[in-house]
Amino acid sequence: MKVILLTDIPKVGNRYDIKDFKEGYAQNVLIARGLAELATPQALSKLELKKSEMAKKKADEAKAFDDLIASVGGSVVTIRVKANEKGHLFKSVNAKDVAQAIKDSSGVIVDESTIVMNPIKELGKHTVEIKRGGKKGECEIVIVKD
Repeated sequence: MKVILLTDIPKVGNRYDIKDFKEGYAQNVLIARGLAELATPQALSKLELKKSEMAKKKADEAKAFDDLIASVGGSVVTIRVKANEKGHLFKSVNAKDVAQAIKDSSGVIVDESTIVMNPIKELGKHTVEIKRGGKKGECEIVIVKD
């Protein structure tokens, strides 16, 4: 019996895979638990439409991320923080702070989950990486005393 998997199932298959299972397993386990649906012609056509929409969305997101890297990459962003006389910060600068500083300085919205960095605890110049998938860019952050 052919079914379309609706979720990723370990050791069985990935979401939207079309698999052939024994009828008992397909009916009593996969379909009954909502993990799969019967591979009818209507379901297959809906699946193809959904896959093409997902591919288009993924391509749009990749292009948007490339544009983001092009606009932010190589730029210098200044963040003002409170620090002691030795240059140590009272509060470390994290990805959320960097994303907000980029938004304030250039107007570009960067998702903080794409910023790869360790918390910054000292004044000075630091480089952070903006990364998603296999693509990445760099942005220079200058931490100055407020």
